[in-house]
Amino acid sequence: MLKLNVDKCKVVSYGRQVEKNKYVMVQNNCIVELQRDAYVKDLGVVFDEKLNFSQHISKRINKAYSMLWLIIRNFPDIGPTAFVLIYKHLVRSQLEYNNPVWAPYRKLHIDKLEKVLKRAIKMIQEMGNFKYPERLRQL
Repeated sequence: MLKLNVDKCKVVSYGRQVEKNKYVMVQNNCIVELQRDAYVKDLGVVFDEKLNFSQHISKRINKAYSMLWLIIRNFPDIGPTAFVLIYKHLVRSQLEYNNPVWAPYRKLHIDKLEKVLKRAIKMIQEMGNFKYPERLRQL
């Protein structure tokens, strides 16, 4: 018989008009109420009640910024070719983690993700004289 840890079990309801019923489970001949939560993290993706993935995108962006600062701190005089290679492996992989699940469709989310790229390109010292579209073309 499969025994579940009640402390790790959560209830999340998805939808616009969902009834917030109480869910219980029997453990050691005692009835235990399951914890209701507004979101759940599964395989690294944060699913919230409305399935808009705002929390997931914020966490991915924060992780991408931390990777970006790690690159700049350890390689202050990095060239464009090396930067692009390291950026793709460390930063972009964070931004694209499980992208087919949460693919951004809102302008706000797309702009936040694009802001990480804009900030990264500004950090390349050799590209300081060019505007953003020109920097993208050169890279």
